[in-house]
Amino acid sequence: MIKNWNETRAVEDEGVKLKQRGASSIDLPPTIMKSLFEKLFDNITSKVTELIEESTEKHAEGIDFIFMVGGFSESPFLKSVVKERFESESVSVLVPRRPQVSVIRGACMFGLNPRSITSRISKMTYGINTLTTYDPAKHCEEKKVVIEGEDFCEDVFDAFVKMNHAVSIDEVHTKTYCPVRARQTVMRIIFYCAEKSEVNFIDEEGVR
Repeated sequence: MIKNWNETRAVEDEGVKLKQRGASSIDLPPTIMKSLFEKLFDNITSKVTELIEESTEKHAEGIDFIFMVGGFSESPFLKSVVKERFESESVSVLVPRRPQVSVIRGACMFGLNPRSITSRISKMTYGINTLTTYDPAKHCEEKKVVIEGEDFCEDVFDAFVKMNHAVSIDEVHTKTYCPVRARQTVMRIIFYCAEKSEVNFIDEEGVR
C-alpha cells in the first residue's frame, strides 16, 4: 500500500511493484493489468472457440483467418491472448492498423447504402405458431388435439430463420398454410422469436 502520495516511490507488495507517477497517477505492472481483464479475455476466447467449432461443423475445412476489429482490438494484451490461443500454421490472426475505424467505416457505408451489407447473421430464431399433423414419434400426447376427426399437434414453432444462420439482403422465405376447419375463413398469424437455434414449441422457455 502507498502511504505517502506526495513522493514518487515504488512499493513492493507480495512481489508486485507499484510506482507512483506525479501527484495523481500510478504505474501498474503488466501482471496486475492482465489480471484486471482475465475474466473478459476468458469470455472472448470461449466465444471465439464456440464460433470456430460451429464453423467447423458446417464447413469441414474450418477457418483460415481471424480478423480483430473494434477499439478493444488495439489492446496489446487482447491481441497477444488471441494470437497465443488461436494463431497457428493454418490460422492467421489479422489486425488492421486502426481496428476501431473498421466498425465506424462499416456503419457509415451501411448508412449511405444499406445494400452494401449483403448478408447478416440472425441473432435469433424467428417463426410462427402452427398446427401440424400429429406424429406420436415426434409429438407429446399433451399437444394432441382432434379437429373434425383428424389428429393435430398444437403450439408447433415453425421456424423461418434460425439463430446464427446467414440471411442475405434479398433472401425470401415462402411457406404455404391451409385452414384446418372446413368453414374456417380467418387465419391468425403470430410471430415468435427465441435466442436458440432449435425450437419445437412456442411455450418452451425463452420463446417470446
